[in-house]
Amino acid sequence: MGFLWKRLSDMSFGGIVGFVAVVLVAGVSLFAWGARWVNTAPKQCASCHPELTAMWKRSHGHPSGQVTCHECHAEHQQAPVGPNLAAYARDAFIPEKYLSTDRRIEARCESCHKDMRKADKEKRQIIKINHKVHLSPLADARGTVVTLTCLACHRSIAHDKAQLETNRPRMAGCFAGECHRKDRNKDNCLRCHYQQLVEPEPKML
Repeated sequence: MGFLWKRLSDMSFGGIVGFVAVVLVAGVSLFAWGARWVNTAPKQCASCHPELTAMWKRSHGHPSGQVTCHECHAEHQQAPVGPNLAAYARDAFIPEKYLSTDRRIEARCESCHKDMRKADKEKRQIIKINHKVHLSPLADARGTVVTLTCLACHRSIAHDKAQLETNRPRMAGCFAGECHRKDRNKDNCLRCHYQQLVEPEPKML
C-alpha cells in the first residue's frame, strides 16, 4: 500500500487523473460484466426453473446452444431514439425484467423470424404450413374474423411438456374449435403432410 501511495505522490496531476479514469473504467466494466452474467447465465434460471431449463436444453426448435433465456423472456427496449439510448444500451447488455407472458414472448418471435408472415411454405419438408395464410386475419365458419399469433400454434416451442415432444403444432390444436373442420378425416392427410401417414379408408362401391 505504501508503494502505491509513493507512486501516486510522484505522479503529475494529469497522471493521477488518468490513473483514476482507468480504475473507474475497469471497475464499471467489471461490474457490468458481472451484472450481465448474473442476469443471463442459464444456471441462474435453472436454480428456480430446473424442469423448464431441462426442456429448453433438449428443445429441437430453440436449443440451448442457439437461443438463451433472455432472448425470449427479458424486456427489450426499442431501437434507440433520443433519450432512450441509455436504456437501450443497458437492456442490450444487461437484460432484466424477465416475463413469460404471451405479449412478451410474441414480441420476441418476429425479431428473429422476420419473414414468417410472408412465408407460404415450410423450408423443411415436414408438414405443410402456410404462415402467410395463418398469420393473416381469417374468417371462421361463423364469419368471425380471427387473427392467429405465433403462440397459437407454437406455445410449446421451447418447453414442451407432452410425452412426445414436438416444436410444431399438433393435430388436436389444428382441429380445435372451428379450425379446419372440413379436414377432419383420415383420407385428407396430404392436406398438411407430405406423406400419407394413415391408411385411407376403402371407399364403398
